[in-house]
Amino acid sequence: MDNRSRIAQALSSLLVRRNDDAFVIIAHPETQKFVQFAGSATEQLLLDLPSQTLSEMEFYNAVQLFRKLGVIGDEHDVLDKPGGQVVGQQFSFNATFRSVADATRTVEDIFATVYGFPTDCDLEITEN
Repeated sequence: MDNRSRIAQALSSLLVRRNDDAFVIIAHPETQKFVQFAGSATEQLLLDLPSQTLSEMEFYNAVQLFRKLGVIGDEHDVLDKPGGQVVGQQFSFNATFRSVADATRTVEDIFATVYGFPTDCDLEITEN
C-alpha cells in the first residue's frame, strides 16, 4: 500500500474513534520528523506540527506552506500534566480538516515541502 493510501486509512480510522485522546502520528523513522493529528467521531481532524521540532529552513518552509492554507501558527502553553502547571510555551502550526483527502494532501505537502522527502519515502504511522 502506498503512503497516500496508508495515511488516508489512518485518518479515516481516527474519525470513527470514540476516545477523547485519539491520535495518529505520521513519522519518517530515520529522522523522527513527523506530523500528528487528533480527532474522533465527534471532532474534525486537527493537524499539529510543533515548530520546536523544525530546523530554521523547515520552519520557513512551514510558514510558506501554511500561509497558502490560510493558517498562521499559534503559541500556546505547555503544561506539566493535563490541567497542571505551565512549564513553557510552544509554537505550533495547526489546521482543521473536514476532508480526509485534504488532510492527506497536506501531510504529503509537509513531508515534501517542509521536510524535503520524496513522496515514496518510508513513513511509519502510529495510532492509539
